[in-house]
Amino acid sequence: MLKSRAEQILDYAEREIRKNGFDGVSFRDIAEAIGVKSASIHYYFPTKAELGAEVTSRYANRFINSLGAPDDPSETASDRLLRLADGYIEAYRVESSTCLCAVLGSIATHLPEGTSDAVRAFYNRLRDWLSKALAGNKTTLTPNLVVALFQGAMVLSLTTGDETPLLEARQHVVSCVAQIA
Repeated sequence: MLKSRAEQILDYAEREIRKNGFDGVSFRDIAEAIGVKSASIHYYFPTKAELGAEVTSRYANRFINSLGAPDDPSETASDRLLRLADGYIEAYRVESSTCLCAVLGSIATHLPEGTSDAVRAFYNRLRDWLSKALAGNKTTLTPNLVVALFQGAMVLSLTTGDETPLLEARQHVVSCVAQIA
């Protein structure tokens, strides 16, 4: 099935932001890459702030939805945290890039308002998901600690070119929850 022009724009913008940061992508680059005029990009996304917000919201929805229900009674907290860990590992494995919101979160105070709002919304949704996923488990892990551990492991993996920090974070988080269950 052919992707719509807007999806092509969002796909390219996401890849470039994940690799080169928000300032590393331009409407001109996107237009050249997908074979249209720059005005066509502006038709779908009048400003870079709107493009950034839409890329971020789309990524956030895809990532959070991939985690499944945080309170499914047929699963353990370990099962849920495995999915989260695997989501981070998969994000790393995609062209050796990072979680889109990790890239944007590190510069959130310098982003246009709509884009920074979308990044903040991602982290709020992720922490809410984690609160529910960890509910009833007596672990000392908190949503903030889990997010920080995976974000830091991702940065370290990218810097060293080795996914071992992410794999270690996965093992540690899951074992912390499994020991208490």
